[in-house]
Amino acid sequence: MNNIIWPSYRASVPAGRNQARQAAPQAGGFLDAVARAGGNGAGTCTGGLTAALPASQMLELRAAQGTEAAEGSSLETMLKNKYPGLHYHVFDASSGYWRTRNDYPHHLLYQDGDEAQKTLENWKPTGANPFYGSVDGKFIAPKEIHALGNVPPGSKAVVIHPKVQERMEQDPDYAQEIMAKIDTWFAFDVARNEAIRAGSTLGMSQAVAIGEDGNICNACASSSGGSITTSGDDEMVRAYRLRMAKRADFMRWVVQQQIEKKAQASNQAAAAAAKSRLAEMMSSGRLQEVFGEKIAGVPTEEVLAITRSQVWGTANR
Repeated sequence: MNNIIWPSYRASVPAGRNQARQAAPQAGGFLDAVARAGGNGAGTCTGGLTAALPASQMLELRAAQGTEAAEGSSLETMLKNKYPGLHYHVFDASSGYWRTRNDYPHHLLYQDGDEAQKTLENWKPTGANPFYGSVDGKFIAPKEIHALGNVPPGSKAVVIHPKVQERMEQDPDYAQEIMAKIDTWFAFDVARNEAIRAGSTLGMSQAVAIGEDGNICNACASSSGGSITTSGDDEMVRAYRLRMAKRADFMRWVVQQQIEKKAQASNQAAAAAAKSRLAEMMSSGRLQEVFGEKIAGVPTEEVLAITRSQVWGTANR
């Protein structure tokens, strides 16, 4: 699937409906880390009802993100204001095939129109799961993986469950909660990928799906070379380790030469800065608040423990 990452894995943030003020984020705080981690980089899904953040923190998050949308703005508007070109869909994308099938057509998520909904909402596999990997130095993948090579680098896609969409249209505060959840995930996933390998998110595209309960039910990231990683269960973790073991082959066949050169040029200082941003986000305990108990069916604590192990070689940082 992809050499980008790894287990993938959201927040309720009510804000006063009539408040228009902006609150400056605390320097060095969690929201500052989220804002800096998000940056202009290309960012990379999860579950369970989550606790609401205080209204003041929601306003702080919006200020840190540079989001100045007026109260009552739709989620689609807020997302597209921050991520120009983002593809927004409304359908049920909770299918487990998102994480388990190599021939799942993720590339349709990065297209406007209703093709994604018509194809993916009730998508079912045919036959055995196609092979995805390297054999004797040759990269082998189904056409659906190769189709990701046509996705413009840095693309973003969001899928919202119809019941969540309906609730957001009636409750602007709920739309703010979903915005915070999606935005924090994008930033966190960029930060952890960069901490593991500086420069690895150059050209990376991200897609995230919100399930019926308002939490992340699926998420994935892909390189512009046509490879993909998903968030989810132990199978995904094992797949990641296999990819890392064959990194030389994958990098040669999957990553565009320009991205590879930039990734190789990334120095230790860049990696250290990414680790510092990630540490700020993880040390505050706020990620558990935002993401809830689970991310794409995986306990949030387990996701964070895996991230600590990948970045620092320990689960006790």
